[in-house]
Formats: sequence, C-alpha cells, structure tokens
Amino acid sequence: MTRLDVPSPAPAQATDGLAQDTALLSDALNSVLEEQAGRMFASRLQWLFKTAAAVRAGDEGAAERLVAYLRGVPDESVEPIIRACSLELQLANIAEERERARRRRQYDQTGATQRESLAETAQILRDRNIDIGPLMGKLQIEHVLTAHPTEATRRSVLDHQWDVAGLLDKLDDPRTGHARRRHLLSELREDLTLWWQTDELRRVRPKVEDEVRRNLFFFEAVLFDAIPAVLDEIEHELGVNLVQPVLTYGSWTGGDMDGHPEVGADTLASALALHRSTALTLLRTRVDKLAQSFSHSSLRVPVSQELEDSLAQDAQELPTAPVLRRPHREWEPLRTKLGFVHHRLGNTLTPRGREPGYADAQALAIDLRLVLAHVNSRHVASGSIRRLLWQVEVFGFHLAGIDIRQGANVVREATGATLPGFADADEPGRMALLTEALESGRRGITHDPGGEAGELLRVLDTVALSAEAFGPQSVPAFVISMTERPSDVLAAHWLAQRARATSLRMVPLFETRQALEEAPATMASLYAVEPYLTHLRTQANRQTVMVGYSDSGKDTGYVASTWALYNAQEQLAAQAKELDLQLELFHGRGGSPSRGGGRTYRAILAQPEGTVEGRIRITEQGETIAARYADEELAQRSLEQTVSAVLLASALPNPPIKVEWREEMARLSLVSRQKYRGLVYDDPEFIRFFNQIAPIAELSQLNIGSRPPSRKGSSAVESLRAIPWVFAWMQNRVLLTSWYGAGESLASGDLEMQREMFRDWPFFTGLIGTLEMALFKTDLGVAERYLSLVDDDIAERFWSDLKAEHEAVVERVLAITNQQRLLEQTPALQARLEHRNPWIDPLSHLQVELLRRLRAGRDEARGPLLATITGIAAGMRNTG
Repeated sequence: MTRLDVPSPAPAQATDGLAQDTALLSDALNSVLEEQAGRMFASRLQWLFKTAAAVRAGDEGAAERLVAYLRGVPDESVEPIIRACSLELQLANIAEERERARRRRQYDQTGATQRESLAETAQILRDRNIDIGPLMGKLQIEHVLTAHPTEATRRSVLDHQWDVAGLLDKLDDPRTGHARRRHLLSELREDLTLWWQTDELRRVRPKVEDEVRRNLFFFEAVLFDAIPAVLDEIEHELGVNLVQPVLTYGSWTGGDMDGHPEVGADTLASALALHRSTALTLLRTRVDKLAQSFSHSSLRVPVSQELEDSLAQDAQELPTAPVLRRPHREWEPLRTKLGFVHHRLGNTLTPRGREPGYADAQALAIDLRLVLAHVNSRHVASGSIRRLLWQVEVFGFHLAGIDIRQGANVVREATGATLPGFADADEPGRMALLTEALESGRRGITHDPGGEAGELLRVLDTVALSAEAFGPQSVPAFVISMTERPSDVLAAHWLAQRARATSLRMVPLFETRQALEEAPATMASLYAVEPYLTHLRTQANRQTVMVGYSDSGKDTGYVASTWALYNAQEQLAAQAKELDLQLELFHGRGGSPSRGGGRTYRAILAQPEGTVEGRIRITEQGETIAARYADEELAQRSLEQTVSAVLLASALPNPPIKVEWREEMARLSLVSRQKYRGLVYDDPEFIRFFNQIAPIAELSQLNIGSRPPSRKGSSAVESLRAIPWVFAWMQNRVLLTSWYGAGESLASGDLEMQREMFRDWPFFTGLIGTLEMALFKTDLGVAERYLSLVDDDIAERFWSDLKAEHEAVVERVLAITNQQRLLEQTPALQARLEHRNPWIDPLSHLQVELLRRLRAGRDEARGPLLATITGIAAGMRNTG
C-alpha cells in the first residue's frame, strides 16, 4: 500500500446547500442590479447566462447570437456587464467556500473521519504501529506568503467578500427565524450594493507596503487564531504534547528584490516595523482579553513567592501601569500580573520614558508561564492561556520572518565590486577567493557600486541591524534566485558575513532545467568548503534548498519540469543524508498547474522517498492565500491537510520505482521538452503569435501587483516572468503551459506501462492528476475566438498544432485513467467547475472584442478590457 492508497471513508452525504447558497446569492444580486442598473439590464444578464449555457450544450445558433450581441454592445455599456459577470463568479467562489466549511462541520457533527484529516492520519499511523513521537520531534512546516504579480483582487473587494461570507454563514444557522432571516437578507443586499459600487480595479499600481499590509490582514483576520486551534487538534488527535511549534510562517513581501526596483533597504525596514507592530498589537489584544477573564481570587489559587516577587518588581518598574490603580489588584494576582504584561507590551510597542518593555518574545513567554503555573486547574491550563503561549511561540514579536531574495547576477555584481579579483576570475578562482576571504574574515573594499548591487549591500546592512533590534528570526534567509554555480551561494554568504548578518542562512533557488540537473554538483562543491560547513553547523546542520516550479515550467514545459524537479530533490536528499545534514526543501509552488499548483496533500505524498523527513517549506501566493485563508475554518482544514501529508510522507515508504518507469519518464521528459521548446523558443514567429492571441501587453497595464511583469523590460519569452506568462495563457483559456508537449510524449509511449505507473507510482499519479485538471479547465472552443486577433499568415499554422497536441494529450490521459470524460471520477469537482463556465464565457467573448477595439486604437475600451482580466481571474481562480 502506497502513501496515496491510504484508506478513507466515503465522504459525507452531499447536500443541496451549495445550490441553495448559489441561488440565494444570485437572487440577492439580481435585486441589487435591478435597482442599480435597471430591470432590463438584470434581465439581459440572465439572458447572457442562459445563452452561454446553451453554447456549452452545443447550440450553434446560440453561439452566433451571443457573439453578435457582444460585438454590438457599445463601449459605455460593456463595463456593467463585465462587472456583473465577475461579481457572479466571486459569489460562486464564496458559496463553494461555505460548502467546504459546511461539509467539515458535518463530519465533525456525525463523528465520521474526514479524508486527509488528522484523525485519519492518526488512524493510519496506529494501524501500522508507527511511533508518532519521533515524527513529531522533527516536524517543522513553514508556509511563506509572497506578493503575487497577478493577484487581481483589491483589499476593499476582499472586505466585501468576507462580509458576504459571514452573512451566508449566519443564514445557514438552523436557529435563524423568519424575522432574523429577513434582517440578514437585507444586510446581504446592502453589502452587495456597496460591493457593486466599489471599483474592482485599482486606480494606481499598489506599492510594496500595500502588499505587506494585504498579507498582514490574513494574520490579523484568520491565522493568528487558526494556528493554536490546529496545534490543539494535533495534540488531541495524535495523542502528543507539543514541545515546539510545528507550524511557522514566513513572508517575501518587503524583502523580494529580484527584478523589483521598488524593493530595498527602506521597504525591508518598513515591513519589519509593520510586522512587529502587528504582532505586538495582536498579542496585547489577546492578553487584555485574558486579563478580563482571569479573575482568580488569591483565596482560591496558591500565590508563590516567585509570583509575589514578580508583581513587586512590576510595580517598581512600571509605575504608570493602569493596573496599579485597580482597587482589587491585591486580591486578584493573576489578573494583576496580566495587567502588567499588557503594559509591558505597550512599552515594547511604543517606548515610554524609562519604563521597560520586553527584550524579546521569550521574556513574554516567561511571564505567561508564571501565570500558567498558578491557574490551579488542568481545564484552565489547557485553555486560552495555552493558546496564547502558542501564539507567542509561533509568531513571536516578528509575526513572520521576512526572507530577502535577489538574483545571482546581482550577487555577482555586488561581490565583483567589493572583492578584488572576483569579477575576472573563473569559477575555481572565484571559489578560492571566496574561501580565503571567509577564512580570513576579509571584508574587501568599501565601495557602493550603485544600482541593484548597491541596494543589495544596503539591504544586508539592514538585515544585520534587524537581527540586533528584532532578533535573528525576523530575517532568517537569503534566497538566491537563478542559482547556477556554487560561487553564487558562497558569494551571497560572504556578502552577508561582510555585513555582519551572520545569522542569515543561504537558500539557493534552482529554477531552470539545467540548474536543477546540476544542483547536486553545485551543492557538493559548497559542502566541500569548510567555512560554508561551519556556517551550516550554526544552523543546526540544516541546508534549505529551494526548487522553482515557475521558471522550470516556463523553461522546459510541464512534464519535463516535473521530472527535473523530482530527480533534483531525490539526489539532493541522498547527498545530504550521506553528509549527515538536514535538508529542508523549499517548494516555490504557485496556483496554476504548470507552477506546481493543485492539491497540496497529494503533491506532498508524491514527493520522492526521503525528501520530506518532517520538514518542508512552501510558498503561498496571491489567490491561493485568499482561497486557503478565507476564514478560520478553511484555514484549519488547509493546515491539517498539510500536516497530515507531511507526517505520512515522512512515515510511510513509497513502493520501489521500477527501472523501466524511470526510463519511461526520462523519455517523456525528453520528447515533451523538445516539443515545447520547439514551439516556444525555437520558432521565431511564436512570440508574435503569443502577443496577439494573449492579452500580455494589456496585462502589464493592469494595476494588480507592484512588480513589473518582465525582468528586463523586454517582450522576449526569456525575460518575461513566469507568473504573467502563465496568467496570460489562463486568460485566453488555452493553458498552454500546463499541457503542451505532454500529448506527443505520452502518445508515443507504452500505454500499459503508463497505466501501471499511474496505478502504482504516486509521482506519476500526481503528474497525470494535475494534467487532467489543467485539461479540464482548458477550453479551445472559447480560445479559438482569440484566433481572430492573430495575423492570418501565422494563425492557422500555430492553431492546428495546438489542437492536435491538445487532442493527443486528452485522449491519452483518458486512456491512462480509464475514463470517458475528464474528472469523471470526481463528479462534484467536475460539476463545480462546469457551473462557472456560463459566467466566464461571456467575459472571454467580451475580452476578444475589447482587445480588437483597443488594438484598433479605441482607447475607451481599455478600462472594460482590464475588468475582463480580473473577472476571468476570479472565475479561473488558480490563475498564475
């Protein structure tokens, strides 16, 4: 039995709650549209929905009527249609999220074990007589929130989404009576009206600080309280006592300089301050709430000499603390102590004269543990104060560590400007120079090279200062993008040591196929450098290596990228084990299938043997953050799935991988890569085809992310960032990056062997499953409408090839999975995705028409066009 074969009970009985919620929201929106845009408009919108559904059903006449109507819509009338369709799609998302929460509650109410839950994981491990204790001792899962260059949802819109979701949840309460329901529906229509009257598009491009604040909102609204709930569930279901937090969070916002001219020392310092103030504010709020409830009388709880001494010291050091003016403070020692804690946190947040605050989060934890030791009840000890201590341990005063990231080319430039001889040396020479400089402590020359290199040096100085001011956990890692050679990492390490940012650990990011293939050799060279090994010893012998799904997929196609990632991880893990090093793999996953998207649970279980070992780091981006952390229940569900998968991947062996399977994957990788690169990189006319069939140029004008869509300002595929590259192919419904090359490679192989691989090899199961999802979301029928935007001399040549490759891959995936239709074995998911299409399709047809108008010089089409981009993104969800 493999990791992916773990037994699970059948899911709970499906309800019609999703359909009811969808209808309720649509009815409420229709009422709003009748008031705001007129009854005729609302009626026309319903006609659009029904006509698009008829087109889906194969009605050619409906297709002609739909296209003719949309082409005739005047510019001033287009925008309301787009916004209404977009709003319907976002409401469908909310209804689906509420259905997920509802199903989780149903499992909890009935006592049934939900798939991919901690309860199921505990049972699997017990059935195999696996000792959970050692597993928990090394468990460490970190999610790293990043800014998403194509995240299309404004914060104001997110606020309205959460308001609507909250009302939907209240309407679902069986205790709600008729009067209360009428009031809630009135609130719903009010919220939808406010949402309708809100700009979906940003008027200006967001700043880096806006993106920092957006991610911090998820901590404030959901994660700060969701994490303790998950830790409590881990203890309960697995029967363990956690001695360390197994979940932590990181961030890239404010520190990700790679190709981003607006990120530097100032944005890092600002982000660190925002993180700290948010963490301290959240902790103060929780401490204040705890003080209100901790009304223990000194007559009923023991008061130790230690507590008395602590209170006396607080009174002496904190003479302005409001708690000193409470008349009952002497008889309520725990409430009084918490009052002093609250005041010290205030001093930490905003220093007041000579009164002290807390030096660090550990000092706060000591005070809270003193309170915990006096509660005189196991019920109280395992309640709110325990959850508060978990929050202190997980989030500290930094909330989430901010990684810094910069490209290896900038690292080389900065090193060349400060270490004489480096710029002109070959690779062995550079390694020798760096090794000698690290051993001798040589800091090179003081020189500001200016530009990105100079800013990197200033950032490293800021990191050193932040370690002193906020602790080393505030900026834990330096991610070196596009790492190609050992000196890239060693140079970054020397620059950090030069700045005295000694706690900063180096994280090479291998992104292209060649870099992934050479990664084991690159790391072997680093491990042979004694100063670097000394650095790893200060990091508890831990080496973090990041593997990039985005650029490897853009470089070589989905199949070849997936195999290169698998091989690199497998070899890196074996290498680290031989050297007695702890390898922590950092997965740079995005939302779309070609960027590592899909179900995290199955993706983790499909990892190569020995690559997880209790530790994993995963990026979360843009709409993925919003989808997983829409509310506390969904966040808990997402986190328990990740914890469960990491535990099972660490404990359960995968079956032996047959030699012929590896040979088949090597062949698939080669054929698919040649097919993909032959189209994308080798055909000189492809870039013209891409720029015409996809809204990539228009995408750069949309104020949806602070980062430019291209690394170098060039239109070439090589310089285009992977995320907008994928986003553009999602917009026109081709999703080329997620399947092109797979058809020819799979079809030319042994079908029976591929079926065996699908059945018995979790890696191949996951590969085909992700491919199937991408194919289901691909719609060449809609995409063909975009072909009218392409020059006649290239349109048919490229389109014929795309259609043939798509037909080949669909046919082969169905044959491998023994299905008649894609997603046939997951009908609920199939129905949910199909339900969106009648609202997405009009947006796609309108986008084609608006692209035609804008490219013909009608600038008034620009605003509505950009609105279609955000609307389609909302419907497709995993966009980039």
